Amino acid sequence: MVTEAKSKSKKSTPAPVTDTSDKITAVHLTSIAINVYATHSAKEYKVTPATKITVNGQPAQLSGLATGMDVVVAPAADGVTAAVIDAKTAKH
Repeated sequence: MVTEAKSKSKKSTPAPVTDTSDKITAVHLTSIAINVYATHSAKEYKVTPATKITVNGQPAQLSGLATGMDVVVAPAADGVTAAVIDAKTAKH
């Protein structure tokens, strides 16, 4: 007797991919504000000359950041200064 594994789930179109990235909501002279997806809260980080900023993997300046970009921020030890900002332009 051969037993076939039958799946009750029907194959349908995949659900749209949910964007779970944190987003830049504001860029100031010495700080950036982001919307944290996980907590749906705003967070502001100070940006100093020591902050390493990249956009799409390339070195960048604070002026190269824009609202709406996906962003990952690694905070410095003080928790309020950004040590690393890795931003990506929105995917179209």
